[in-house]
Amino acid sequence: KLQFLYFIGCTGSMPTKALIFDVGGVIVASPVVRLREYSVKLGLRPEQVGVAMGQTEAFHKLEKGEIDPGQFAELVVSQMGNLQNKVNGEELMRCMTGGTVHMDLLTAIAQIKKEKGVKTGIITNNFRTKEMFHLVEVLTPYFDDIVESYAVGMRKPDPKIFKLSAERLDVAPEDCVFIDDLGQNLKAAKQTGMHTIKVTNNDTISLIQELGRILDWDPKSAMYPPAVNATGVPEQHKLNTTTLLAYLHQQLPHIVSKSESISRLEFFGTGKSNPTFYIRLANTGRELVLRKQPPGELLKGAHSMEREYLTMNRLSKLSDVPAPTTHLLCTDKSIVGTDFFLMDYMPGRMWTKGGAVIKTLPKWHFTDAYVDAVRTLAKLHKLPYERMGFKAKTGSGCYFAKTIDTWERQYQGGVKQGAPRVEPFEKLAVELKKALKVVAFDRNMKTLTHGDYKLDNMIMHPIEPRVVALLDFELSSVGHPFSDLGYFMMWHRLPTIINGMGSPDKIVSEQQITQRYAEVTGFPALAQRDLEFLVSFSMFKLAGIAHGVWSRALRGTVSNVSKGEETDRMGAGVTTLSSNGLKNLKKYDAKM
Repeated sequence: KLQFLYFIGCTGSMPTKALIFDVGGVIVASPVVRLREYSVKLGLRPEQVGVAMGQTEAFHKLEKGEIDPGQFAELVVSQMGNLQNKVNGEELMRCMTGGTVHMDLLTAIAQIKKEKGVKTGIITNNFRTKEMFHLVEVLTPYFDDIVESYAVGMRKPDPKIFKLSAERLDVAPEDCVFIDDLGQNLKAAKQTGMHTIKVTNNDTISLIQELGRILDWDPKSAMYPPAVNATGVPEQHKLNTTTLLAYLHQQLPHIVSKSESISRLEFFGTGKSNPTFYIRLANTGRELVLRKQPPGELLKGAHSMEREYLTMNRLSKLSDVPAPTTHLLCTDKSIVGTDFFLMDYMPGRMWTKGGAVIKTLPKWHFTDAYVDAVRTLAKLHKLPYERMGFKAKTGSGCYFAKTIDTWERQYQGGVKQGAPRVEPFEKLAVELKKALKVVAFDRNMKTLTHGDYKLDNMIMHPIEPRVVALLDFELSSVGHPFSDLGYFMMWHRLPTIINGMGSPDKIVSEQQITQRYAEVTGFPALAQRDLEFLVSFSMFKLAGIAHGVWSRALRGTVSNVSKGEETDRMGAGVTTLSSNGLKNLKKYDAKM
C-alpha cells in the first residue's frame, strides 16, 4: 500500500526555481521490488541480492560509465561473495530496467512547468542499455536537463553531481528541491544547500500533493489523469451514476462495493462511433472504461456491443494478443440508455493524431513500434479462432464481395435517413467488384480479423515501442486476413484531411511491412499489385464507415460533432476517400 512521504528542510510554500527528480523509485517504479522477487526466487532473503549487488565495485563502475552492461554481467557475479554461484548477471540487468512509468507524476510536472514557470531536471544513476535509452527519450520532453551518471562519470550520492545539475539548470542549489527515495542521496543533496523530498513506496499521489503545497499550485487536475483526449461528459451522454453503481454492485460486488462512488467520470474525445467513458472509483481508485452504443436510431447490425465484448473477452483470456480485461456486458437499456460493456482502463500512449506523432518521436522508436503493430496483427491472424469460439457467418461467398455488399447496404440505409449520395463511393463499389475477379491471392482464406486495425486503436507501452492493448473490435469478424493488412497500410496513403500519416517509406517501407507480416504468419507474400486492390478496398470500407457517422451527425446523434463546418468536413472526407480509392485502382489496372 502506498504510504508516507517526508518533506525535509522546508515548511509552507517557498520560492522554488527548480525541481530535480530521481528516476527509479520516483518517476519509475523502483527496481527494488524486482530485485526482491528475484532474491526470493533463488531461495534467499528478499533483500539479499539487492544489497550484495549494490556493494560491488562492478555496480558502481557501471553507473559511472567505466564498464558497459555486458562487462557488468560478467564481473558482478564474481564480486558477490557466496552468492556468485546462484545469481546471473543478465537477470540482474533485467531486474534493474523496465519499471512502470508514473504517468500521473509526468502530467503534474508538465503542468507545473507551464503554470509556475519552474525548471525541471533529473539526476539518475543509470547505464547504457536500449531500455534506458527508450526511457530517456520518453522523459526528455518533460525536463529541461537530464544528468545521467554514466555520461558524466559520477554518481549519487557524490555532492558534485547535485551541483552539476543546478549549474546546468542555471539556478543556485538553495533554490532547488531534490526528490528521491534513498536517504543517502537526500543527505548529500542537503549538503549542497538543496531542499529535499523523500518518496516512500512509490507514493506519487502524496508527492504531487506536496509539490502543490510548496509551490502554491492546485494539483487537483493532475491527481487522477484519465487517458489521452478525455473531456467532460457531453450533455447527450450524461449517465445516471446512481443507477449504474447500483447495477455494478449487484453484478460485480468484488469490484464495486455498496458504498462505492465515482471520483472521476470523463468522456473520451477520440472516435465518433461508440461513446466511451473513463471511470475512477473513489474508495479503491480502480480505473475502468465503459463503452456503450450511441443514442438514437441505429442501422441494422451496427454498433454491436456483444460482438466487441465477446471478442475482447476471449482474446484477454485465451490468447497472447494484448487486450484489456473485460468484466461485464449489459443489454438492459434501463441502466445507461443503451447496451454497454465494462473493461479495465489500460495506461499507456494513444497515437490519435495521425502523422503528427512522427514528428514527436525518434525514427527508430516509431519504426520499432510500427513493426510491433505488424507483429501483433500477425499474432491475431494466427489464432485458432474456431477453438476459441469464433465462427464464420453462414453462407458461402468471398469475404471481400460480401463486405462490399454490406457497406453498399449501410450506405443506402444512411441515404434513406437523409444523408446525401456520394457518386465516387457508388462508382468505387462497382470498380472493386471488377478488380476482385483477377486478384492473385487466395480469396477464401479465413482468420479472426480486427476490422479497424490502425494505430489509433492501439495503446502503446508508456515507454517501450510495443503494443500493450488492442481496442475497438466493433467490426471484428472471421474474415480475410489481408483485409486488415490492407487497411493498416491504407493510412499511409491518405491525405491529412482524413488523418493520413504520409509516406510509410519515411518510417518503414511497405515492402518491409508485408515481408515482416509474411514471416510471422507464414502466409504467402503479397504482390504489390494486390496490395493496391486491398488499399482501395480499405478506402471504400472507411468511406462507408465515415458515411454512416456523417449520417448520424446530420441527425445530431454524434457527441463531439456539431452541424455546419464539421459535418461539411465529414462529407468531404467521404468523397475524398472514395476518390482516392478510384485513383488507387488505376495503379492496380496499370500493373495488370
